[in-house]
Amino acid sequence: YFVYGYVLVAISFLSIGTLLLMFGANQASSFVRFVYTGGLHFLTPFRGIFPGIALGDTGYFSTSAVFAIIMYGFFALVLNSLISYVTLKMVQQEQALEKISKQ
Repeated sequence: YFVYGYVLVAISFLSIGTLLLMFGANQASSFVRFVYTGGLHFLTPFRGIFPGIALGDTGYFSTSAVFAIIMYGFFALVLNSLISYVTLKMVQQEQALEKISKQ
């Protein structure tokens, strides 16, 4: 659940930030600053990978943020699969040990 919680927070900040950036939201607004500051931590590893695209006079499309959203979702699926696999192997090992101890 921790993995999904972290990814949900990351994707939420990045998605809302991307929408605010696209519509040219006023950065003087406290909510916009909160979203941009919160999303900055999650976007840092992906910043500058792709160029941004200007949308009109004030709008801006961050392709790096969209790529980050996709990658966070992918990492969550991979990490969840790994955790499920390790948990399954642990349960199987415990069951095998219980069978041996009953004999």
